[in-house]
Amino acid sequence: MDKERTGQLITELRKEKGLTQKQLADALNVTDKAVSKWERGLSFPDISMLEPISEVLGISIMEILAGERQDASETISREEAQKIVSASVELSDEEIRHKKERSRLIIIILIVFLLLLISLTLNVVSLLRS
Repeated sequence: MDKERTGQLITELRKEKGLTQKQLADALNVTDKAVSKWERGLSFPDISMLEPISEVLGISIMEILAGERQDASETISREEAQKIVSASVELSDEEIRHKKERSRLIIIILIVFLLLLISLTLNVVSLLRS
């Protein structure tokens, strides 16, 4: 499973359909930033988005996961399909962990900022009383 290959496939199919990133995003009820991240290989669409993407772009979910078009006569084994789906789930889990870590960091920064602000306020009040 390769985010970059899948991103290139989404870009190619979107352009073939004559859609902008914004139009594709609107059709999928996501932001154009999400589509941009998929297309640049920075993130992979959430597993819940695979069916809507396949419908809008006219390809199979397996093609999205594999990052390439497949002939109608070309089939993949059950094992290959399971590997691709497992890799997709792992990638989604990795992205969720990354978002949680980033959220924690933002919360820590905000707490530190708030403590500094309280300290500064107490110092100013102390100076004004003296």
